[in-house]
Amino acid sequence: MGKRSTIDFGIDLGTTNSAIAVLNGVTPEIIKNNDDLDVTSSAVHISKHGQLRVGKRARQQLLSEAAEGDVYIEFKRRMGTDHVYAFRSAAVNKSPEELSAEVLKSLCGDAQQRLGEEVAAAVITVPAAFDQKQCAATKRAAERVGLRQCPLVQEPVAAALAYGFQLRAEREYWLVYDFGGGTFDAALMKADDGMIDVVNHGGDNHLGGADIDWAIVEKIVLPRVAKEFNFPELHRKNLRWRTAIAQIKHAVEVAKIELSRSEKTFLADCLVKDATGQTVEIDFPLTRSEVTAVATPIIMESVEICKRVLKEKDLTPAMVNKVILVGGPTLAPYFRNILTEQLGVPLDHSIDPLTVVARGAAVFAGTQRLVCNPGAPGQGSYRLELKYNAIGPDEDFRVRGKVAAENEDLTGFTVRFSNRATGWDSGKIPLKSEGTFKADLLAETGTRNTFAIQLADAKGTIQKTVPEELVYTIGTAPSQQTVINSLGVELRDNEFDVLLEKGTPLPAKQTRVYRTTRALGKEDSGEMLSIPIVEGENPKADRNRLQAVLTVKGNQIRRDIPAQSEVEVTLMMDEDRIIRARAYITMLDEEFEVVITPDTRTPDAARLTRELNEEKQRLRELANKGGPSPAVAQQQAKIANLEDLVETAQSDPDAANKAEARLLELKASLDRVENECGWPKMVQDARTQLDELDDVVSQLGGDNPEFARRAGELRAEVEQLIEEHRDDRLPKKLQQVQALRYEVLMSRDEFWVSVFQNAKRNRAQMSDQTLATRLIGQGDACLQRGDIQQLRQVVAQLLGLLPANVQEKVTSGYAGPGITVGH
Repeated sequence: MGKRSTIDFGIDLGTTNSAIAVLNGVTPEIIKNNDDLDVTSSAVHISKHGQLRVGKRARQQLLSEAAEGDVYIEFKRRMGTDHVYAFRSAAVNKSPEELSAEVLKSLCGDAQQRLGEEVAAAVITVPAAFDQKQCAATKRAAERVGLRQCPLVQEPVAAALAYGFQLRAEREYWLVYDFGGGTFDAALMKADDGMIDVVNHGGDNHLGGADIDWAIVEKIVLPRVAKEFNFPELHRKNLRWRTAIAQIKHAVEVAKIELSRSEKTFLADCLVKDATGQTVEIDFPLTRSEVTAVATPIIMESVEICKRVLKEKDLTPAMVNKVILVGGPTLAPYFRNILTEQLGVPLDHSIDPLTVVARGAAVFAGTQRLVCNPGAPGQGSYRLELKYNAIGPDEDFRVRGKVAAENEDLTGFTVRFSNRATGWDSGKIPLKSEGTFKADLLAETGTRNTFAIQLADAKGTIQKTVPEELVYTIGTAPSQQTVINSLGVELRDNEFDVLLEKGTPLPAKQTRVYRTTRALGKEDSGEMLSIPIVEGENPKADRNRLQAVLTVKGNQIRRDIPAQSEVEVTLMMDEDRIIRARAYITMLDEEFEVVITPDTRTPDAARLTRELNEEKQRLRELANKGGPSPAVAQQQAKIANLEDLVETAQSDPDAANKAEARLLELKASLDRVENECGWPKMVQDARTQLDELDDVVSQLGGDNPEFARRAGELRAEVEQLIEEHRDDRLPKKLQQVQALRYEVLMSRDEFWVSVFQNAKRNRAQMSDQTLATRLIGQGDACLQRGDIQQLRQVVAQLLGLLPANVQEKVTSGYAGPGITVGH
């Protein structure tokens, strides 16, 4: 093939298996590896001589006791963590992203060997549920291999593209069901008029085929082995049996695949050493019904996610045209039977579930134009800057461009485009003097259209151009990728303030103004302004995932920053979901570019145990208060599963990460049970706050009719939430009620006078007595000259010196004419 103008290569970097594909015309083709297989095992082995193997041969070393500690798999599950894989014999350590880089290197090498061209750029897929630090780790893995461009695309989007690329669908909803080796994604897609959009998404980074494998091992096989052979304390947490259990798990994986075609099979080639060192053969029978029994609860977890994804968009299964199956586990008949029964939507597995993501990644790669070297073109040639979509739904498409020619008048120059296959010609298109132009071109369906570019000067002399051609393909294209999980900052009192909302098209950017809660001294490296960056959907910040902490240190600023100082926080997310942040401190007129370093630490097992015990106590208290018995029983079942996970977490980082995620889910679930118990009081408090707002508006806000209008709207919205029993959204709405109440109060000069006097009475509790004395003096002077505007600034700084609970007392004690205002 000639020189490429689009990336064309797509890689599915999977937990269990990986694959690479290339877009050939309009057909995404899988590139086989050296073993002539479509997929490469995501396994890395390093021998004592330092020889590194990737793929099938590496994975086979799991069966060798001599290779214990020399081979690792499923490292995708630990992307974005600080976990270290120690290769015993070679005495080297590798991070998850380094091992992923080895898999990428192997795939790119296979492509180069088969096609005879270097893979300099490739699209790489990631689970839609991957968070920011996992995406960043994937990008770094690609950079290690030398990929100059490596756009990331969500696996469900890739799968949908593989199905819809050359299919003209009209207003169809597809549910992509991606059950991989270690992650699960459910993505609701809308295919319409040549475009594919992500409508909604749900997922779990700790749910996949490996969980079914472990369930078979732990619930079916290990109890039999322990009963019939000499393997004392046989469980995953006992490192003594790590090799034996790895061999058993491998045999289970093979048997599970065989059960896709038969009702019964036997564990085979499973020779392990018992406590005496004697080799025993594990050849137990395994039936499809046994596997179905232990797999069903795991599959049902994914089904519940699917149902939630549909419900959040008010869709019923009857409104979904098909479920697209992705991932090796979905090949099993029992798996498909459960999905058919539970979802009631036709299943589509016409494209191999093992390779559909790689094929779709190649399609997406065809939409991504290669970035040319920005250096000057060769002598006597002109660089063309072209703007167009390389894949689109229409046969006629527009190209905008500019001929880059510094300090040269291009009046009289023309450009023309001709389709090399069909002979269609655009005719000569005149350039403007600055070199810009636009052209409407015509393409053919069912092929990749290549248009030769011909640039002529004012005399008609043909000039060389870079590039010399452009390509365009008629096909379904993805719309903009979106923010998968809301991103924002943690505020005081554990409030989560969302800046980038779920579903926002990428790239995205949002700026919001906050105030510091305490002073920051210059040149003090021990003090810092810390703003936690949080990802999730829960209104409580600590129920979401902490991604990073935005910090500005004292030694970065040139003068002290008092409490209540204004700071603008900007969050930006690019198409690969990589985050950047800026903090602009108004009083310094200075902006700080903040490099967000994700927290990659593996969760501490002791902390997990402590927090689980706290939630167990919380559940007991809820049960004693008469919480809904079905809900309490459901949480008790979750706790039982979590106890096993937390215990395993002491020796298994995968279990630790999963336990942390499940613990967050448990906390949020108990919040809902707690809210259910407190719902009557929540409704009573809500109506009390509305009445207080009405009183304040009628007696203090009469000068501004806008206050009354907004109060009326808030009352209607609160009553609607009460009618819908939305205990998840009512607290947030009540914050708006309180915010309006304080806005009315703060519009009155006497409010600021009252708060100033209250603050003075609490002077002893202020953190900086010297500063407090100076500020109180300034405030008294403001009162004498009637300068309320300056008094407001003084009060804001005084409040910053007080503890949070005292601040609330100080600001809530203002008595207006005829009423008393308070919480």
